[in-house]
Amino acid sequence: MIVHKINLTEEELGKYLRGEEQIKIEIHDKNEVIIEKKILAKKTTNNGGKRKSCGVCEENAEIKKKKKEDKVEKFIKEVSTPIKGNERMTLESQFTGIDNQNEEINDIEKLVEKYLDLGDINSRAIQKWYFLGRDFERKVEEMKNQGRKKKSEQTARRDLYNEMMGLLVKGDEDAEEKLRVRGALKERMQGAVKIYELFIEIRQDKINRIKETFVTTIIKFTESEKKEIIGHFRN
Repeated sequence: MIVHKINLTEEELGKYLRGEEQIKIEIHDKNEVIIEKKILAKKTTNNGGKRKSCGVCEENAEIKKKKKEDKVEKFIKEVSTPIKGNERMTLESQFTGIDNQNEEINDIEKLVEKYLDLGDINSRAIQKWYFLGRDFERKVEEMKNQGRKKKSEQTARRDLYNEMMGLLVKGDEDAEEKLRVRGALKERMQGAVKIYELFIEIRQDKINRIKETFVTTIIKFTESEKKEIIGHFRN
């Protein structure tokens, strides 16, 4: 735990305790850039026991909204960035047997290229989730049309989960473990489908441009954020 003491004058402390003033805290990095703001306010009640109205909730909501907007804007900017030739993955020497261990590293461009290549780890992970979601949805459609009577989408998804569970758990697993595995399976598959559906709308090739955004960030996009991203690329 990091602790920093805030010293207030008697007048400032009195105003804070009475709920007349708030304390605004700014967290800076080593370059004095603000990375987070916090508002401290003393909770006060009126005669009915309810909190007095103040601007704290509004300000905190505005900060939270700004963070969400920044997340969406960052994603849009990232997938809109053109791919450069030196950002593509390459295999050094193509296993020609050349020993480069003692080679002096003096080419800055190659260092930058290697740095950029590290970012491709995220795009490769997102590609895997995209194809998982795509194949899952295709299998659902296939199972809907199996047999003489067409299944509902809900029934097809349930049956597909059942078949996948048959391969994921053993028959002697207890009910609690089966529920845990099924819950994890559904959560991941829903995330994969969400990634698939997003990039179907904005084009799959944009995945190759992603270097900093994580899979979990995309999965956590709300429906309104998803619509905002799709709307940006449709306009």
